[in-house]
Amino acid sequence: MDGDLGPVAALGALAREHDAWLLTDDAHGLGVVPSAPAEVQMGTLSKALGSSGGYVAAAAEVIAWLENRAKSLMFTTGLPPSTVAAAAAALRVLRDEPERRARPVENARLFTAALGRPPAQSPIVPVLLGEPERALAASAMLEEHGLLAVAIRPPSVPPGTARLRFAFSAEHESEPIERAAALLKRHGYS
Repeated sequence: MDGDLGPVAALGALAREHDAWLLTDDAHGLGVVPSAPAEVQMGTLSKALGSSGGYVAAAAEVIAWLENRAKSLMFTTGLPPSTVAAAAAALRVLRDEPERRARPVENARLFTAALGRPPAQSPIVPVLLGEPERALAASAMLEEHGLLAVAIRPPSVPPGTARLRFAFSAEHESEPIERAAALLKRHGYS
């Protein structure tokens, strides 16, 4: 929810020390945020890739076990060919266009710099506002200026931590990013 990065390398070392496996689950960072190795990596194709479905990357034995024991896999149908094609095309873009992979974090860092904050670690940047009414008011103010920033409120986040959650993509341009930051500052939401 906060766009922060977990200590995956340290957790991996701890897992190895105790003869355990590390499983990571990534919703937004595929191809955008470097990840440390883990024995089982899973994630969604619907955020960074703009498709749908998910993936599990692991040793062949783990995949075979999942194919035979994971009820959610056994009792579902395969993805439609168009969905698979969209995910495959997005993976090719990730491979062939490194500048596009870098852009979401660059956009998030432009935003955090404009707010006078430390550089973002990922494309997700929260602006904590406390109470739900304050987050809703900030969201409405930005919408009046043609900008979309969703207010996240309890129960999605703990009470007292309502926020705007900005999720930057490669397609965002600098002008609206800087305008959003300026509006937040001008209206006392930064």
